[in-house]
Amino acid sequence: MYHLSQVGQTNISHMLTPAGRVFAEVTITQLTPGEFLLVTGSGSELHDLRWMEAEAAEGGYDVDIRSVTDDVGVLGIAGPNSRKVLQKLTDEDMSDGGFKFLHCKNIQLAGVPVRAIRISYTGELGWELYMDQKSLAAVYQAMMAAGKDEGIGNFGTYAMASLRLEKGFRGWGAEMNCDTNPLEAGLDHFIKLNKAADFIGKAALQEVKAKGLKRKLSYLSVRTDDVDPEGNETIWLNDKVVGNTTSGAYSYSSQQSLAFGYLPLELCSVGQQVEVELLGKKFPATVIQEPLVLTEPMRTRLAKKAKAKA
Repeated sequence: MYHLSQVGQTNISHMLTPAGRVFAEVTITQLTPGEFLLVTGSGSELHDLRWMEAEAAEGGYDVDIRSVTDDVGVLGIAGPNSRKVLQKLTDEDMSDGGFKFLHCKNIQLAGVPVRAIRISYTGELGWELYMDQKSLAAVYQAMMAAGKDEGIGNFGTYAMASLRLEKGFRGWGAEMNCDTNPLEAGLDHFIKLNKAADFIGKAALQEVKAKGLKRKLSYLSVRTDDVDPEGNETIWLNDKVVGNTTSGAYSYSSQQSLAFGYLPLELCSVGQQVEVELLGKKFPATVIQEPLVLTEPMRTRLAKKAKAKA
């Protein structure tokens, strides 16, 4: 993950409760020195905003917080041809070297000022495009026209769920929430417990780590027939309930059903066999290594290393 020490860098971060639970997952971008854009899920706006306002007031922080949701809209574009489509509409260098992953730039797209961040919850090549709400329709139409030859189309939450599960991406409200801590959710690499600075929930998480976890999020391959897991399904072992799924989807890349689920620590090893109950029927499932599909930035990085060694 990138630090936010430089303007134009974006990071994925988590706001924790004093008990060390995951209150929110957000992206943060430094726009100018000391000015940041914080983005959360559309359904979490007030949930997160009220928490930040309360913490700022109680902590006496010298910070101004302003919601720009009513003024700023966003379009997302993702897929192997997303760079090609955007390049048709801008003079900005959209290449991997010119526009790096987790970086932000102010660009002109179809003549419209856009703040572009190279990030996508699909785990594929993609950008989030922030602009004035009034410009959304025009930019959307321009992108659809520019991507006609590439077969551009709209995609929804089911496609997003499939893609993010293949990459092992967690979802707030599913794999993580105010009742789960980031260590059991497998978010260790986001949480720096050895940093000198204090943060909300740090002491609680240090205590959790010292005591050890009782359960952990596991990545499951579910062998189903014509039904796929969606989340909140019971996980069984030897006719006993041992856990629950948090989300699930069909993986078109690997032609199998995937699910995330919480299991006791002793049942989290790769290869562990369990059963997932779907519509009253139990289906065999196996704990597998995550992720099933590498993210586009990781694939690109590995390809560059392989080319350099050749």
